[in-house]
Amino acid sequence: MISCLYIVTSDGDPLYGRSFEEDSRIDLKTLPVFIRNTVVLFRSSPSTSSDRVYILEHEDSVWAYAFFRSFTLVARTQHGQYLAPMKDMMIALGRTLMNHYGDMIRPWSGSMSDVVNLDSIIDEYTSLNLTSPSEHLLNSIDRLIDLKMELHEISFVGVFDSRGKMLRGNVPEGHLFRLEVEISQGTIKPVMDIVPTSVISGDHKVQLLRVKSLTVAVAADPSESTLHAVSVVGELAHSLNELLSSGYDERQK
Repeated sequence: MISCLYIVTSDGDPLYGRSFEEDSRIDLKTLPVFIRNTVVLFRSSPSTSSDRVYILEHEDSVWAYAFFRSFTLVARTQHGQYLAPMKDMMIALGRTLMNHYGDMIRPWSGSMSDVVNLDSIIDEYTSLNLTSPSEHLLNSIDRLIDLKMELHEISFVGVFDSRGKMLRGNVPEGHLFRLEVEISQGTIKPVMDIVPTSVISGDHKVQLLRVKSLTVAVAADPSESTLHAVSVVGELAHSLNELLSSGYDERQK
C-alpha cells in the first residue's frame, strides 16, 4: 500500500502531496530534503529512464521515483511490500498525468491541489493497480465479453491490465506480446475516448480503448470491416467504465 504520493518538479520543488493514511495530511513546505536531492541527482544523470521506477530505502520506508518529462512522481511504502504493482501503477499514472497536465506542470508554481480532476485521476490508479482484480470483477468482465466473442465478425476480444497482461478474453498467444508492449509502453490514449487506438498485429487491426487502468482490445476478422471492431470495443469500454465507476469491485471483495 502507498502511504503518500508527491508530484515534484524537475528542480525538486513539490507541486502536489497526498497522504493515504487516515487522519494524515501533507504539508508541501516540509518536503523531506532527501526527496529533493534525489530528484535533482537522478535528473542530472543521462542514464535515468522514464520507463522504469527507481527504488531507494530511507530509514524505515521504501521510496519509489518515476521520472517524466515535466515532473517526477514520488511514492512511499513500507518494507516488505510487493513492489511490482506499485511500479506499474506509477508508470501508468505518470503517463496519464503527462497527457492531462504535462504542458501545464512545467511552468507551474505553487500547489496543484486544487487542479480539477487531479485527485480523482490519482484515486483511479491507486485503487485499481495496487491489488489484483477480485474474482467478482473478473466474472463480471467475463459476462461483458462472452457474447461479443461469439460474434462471427469478431476475431478476438480481451481486457488487459496496466502491464499489458490479459485478464480475460480469447486473444491468441501470437498477439499477446505485441499488445503488451503497446499497452504498457505505447501511445494508447490514457483515458476512454470515442475513437480507439488502432494497432496492427499480424493480419489483424486491433482496436484499443483504455478504461481507467484497464484496456479493452477487439479485432475484427480480417475478411470483415474494421468498423465491427470499432463498434464492439466502444460498447465494451462503455460497459466496463460503468462497472468500474459503480465501485462494484470494492463492494464485492
